[in-house]
Amino acid sequence: MPEVSKKHAERLYELKDFVEDSHAYFADNIKRYNEFTRFVFKNSMTDDEISTLQSVGKPTIEFNILEAYISRLRGEFAKQQPSLSVRAADGVPLSMLNREFYETIQVIECHLRAIFFDAANDSLEYNIYSDLLAGGFSVMRVFTEYVSEMSFEQNICVERVFDPTLCGFDPLARESHKGDGRYAYEIYPMTKSQFEEEFGKEALQNMRFTRDMSGFNWSYKNEEEEIVLVCDFYEKIRKKEKIVKLSNGHVATLKEYERFLEEWEEHGRIEQAPIPVGEPRTTVIETICRYRICETKVLSYEVTNYKHLPLVFVDGNSVTINEAGTSSQVTRPYVYHAKGIQKLKNFAGQSLANEIENTIQHKFIVAIESIPTDYQDAYQNIQRADTLIYNHFLDTNNPNVILPPPREVQRTPIPPEITNAFRMSDEMTQVILGAYDQSMQNAGNLSGIAISRISSQSNTASVPYIVGYIKGLNRVAQIIVDLIPKYYRTPRSLPVLLPNGKREYHIINKPGSLYMNYDPNSLQVKVETGVNFAMQKEVALQTIQQLMQSSPLFAQFMNENGLPILLDNIDIRGIEELKVKAEEFMQKQQQQAQQQMQIQGQAMQAQQQQFQMGMQSQQIDLQLKQKDLMSPTDAQIELMKLQEKSRVDAAKISIDERKAETDFMELMSKIRSEEITAELEASKVDAENTRSAVEAAINMSRHMGDMQNAEIDDES
Repeated sequence: MPEVSKKHAERLYELKDFVEDSHAYFADNIKRYNEFTRFVFKNSMTDDEISTLQSVGKPTIEFNILEAYISRLRGEFAKQQPSLSVRAADGVPLSMLNREFYETIQVIECHLRAIFFDAANDSLEYNIYSDLLAGGFSVMRVFTEYVSEMSFEQNICVERVFDPTLCGFDPLARESHKGDGRYAYEIYPMTKSQFEEEFGKEALQNMRFTRDMSGFNWSYKNEEEEIVLVCDFYEKIRKKEKIVKLSNGHVATLKEYERFLEEWEEHGRIEQAPIPVGEPRTTVIETICRYRICETKVLSYEVTNYKHLPLVFVDGNSVTINEAGTSSQVTRPYVYHAKGIQKLKNFAGQSLANEIENTIQHKFIVAIESIPTDYQDAYQNIQRADTLIYNHFLDTNNPNVILPPPREVQRTPIPPEITNAFRMSDEMTQVILGAYDQSMQNAGNLSGIAISRISSQSNTASVPYIVGYIKGLNRVAQIIVDLIPKYYRTPRSLPVLLPNGKREYHIINKPGSLYMNYDPNSLQVKVETGVNFAMQKEVALQTIQQLMQSSPLFAQFMNENGLPILLDNIDIRGIEELKVKAEEFMQKQQQQAQQQMQIQGQAMQAQQQQFQMGMQSQQIDLQLKQKDLMSPTDAQIELMKLQEKSRVDAAKISIDERKAETDFMELMSKIRSEEITAELEASKVDAENTRSAVEAAINMSRHMGDMQNAEIDDES
């Protein structure tokens, strides 16, 4: 591993302070995330509550009613697909809005759809949405990886981080994705042996491996295993640059434009290079650097190709609360306000179970003197048919002492408040969560339309969490659009997913194909929720059917052109194959219609030809008489030549402008790539100088020690 330069190594304590401050700011949200995740998916009772129940002899049972609501929403969300759209950014030069630019937009949009589809196969959407509902937030990471172990090509990927509670962001960030902050980090726990194998034994020096419950622990001992925390710290590097707007509509930094002019002259171009328009202005250019740190050392440093922070915070339904003059973000799970009703459900159920458990099983109360010796079994085995006989007098010879007769034991009824509370908790949970599906069980007179509307309202109650997820996904799409021209630079096949669901591959960066050398600032991407919920599809299908019944014209339109839309709102087995067959059927219908129109057109042409043949004989004489008048003069011939030449010249100018646009984009892409490489090389040189200085100091120390030993030997 290369040595880190001195100026970066000296920032260790500053970076650790950033991590610890961010963790302390978000500590309550992290605690709430872990608490509610455990409360919903593992155990809705704490250890203290279980101990209390055991001490009073109540059964330690629970009645989890919250996971079912979350599972229903997750099941509905699994059927949803986000809707993607990429368009030209505002202010894009008109010279760029050509056919190639629009094709590039379409390819990028389909490639983004393919990336999200592959991520969906790894349950990215499902896991993120589960985090939002149960924990209140989540984190996604954008990264690149090689296609295979024997490949030099890299793919752009997105995934959920291993543990969202081990990620942190700048407390001053205000955007929902927290990309406007100064930094973001992700922490990886590693065992001591794994850490030593990857970073060397020297990095373990001075580590304490002690757990401080009041602070942040960079290393600690988990039972008998020693754990080291390694942190990937991403920080924004802000540089002030002067930018200029060129005559071709593009914008470049002043340094890039100066290098562009040098490259333009070196290539021997004779045409005029684009010139600046107006005065330059100062702006701030941001890049991302990555520190990898542990408790005692900065392990590595590099300048990345990222323009945005690669860690994206996904907010559920948080609020900002100002307490004592300090604003803080409070993340809230979907079941945040249902915690109390869940505890009431558990308490009522435990009390009900305790009443049932302590129900008296005795049937009779009888004095022991009243039971004859031969009839004790009849009182003890009441399930056997027998006659209960008792002694009315203590002694048959002395009737003065009368014994009490046996009487039945009256059971004490369970208090109705317990059963009412147990039943009421379900209805109260529905009101708190805004989930009304269960209320349909008690209303048998509801129509199918009413049931559909109630189900839609239940979905709407979770929309804030879907909106938070879409915001995070939108940020991820922006990061990917910025990375594509930086990593897809060689000829390769690009996986794309078409809007109709078909998967294909598109060839890029090859003569005759599209080149991914666009300016990321020229594109804008937007992610929206897709209307693909099962109940919403059913409502849409019913609406289409009603419109077709009420309007014959609409029915004709749907039969001729709306079959794909109709099938898209149907969820049956084999629907994808049915869509393909429907497309083939519609193509055949269109071909037959075209053939019929051609036959009709040919018949009409034959009739017109017969009519025209009768008129031709009369027109021949008139044409001969007008021939001299219609013959073009020399001036007209010259004018026609000039017009043709102007059209050819205009076409050449258009081709030259497009070629100049392509050359400009290639040169700017090359210049920006060289700048990144130069920064990396400078970082390596800085690190090498630091290493050389350290070695020189060590050698000098050894030389001084040898000289002192030699003097001691001479004196002796």
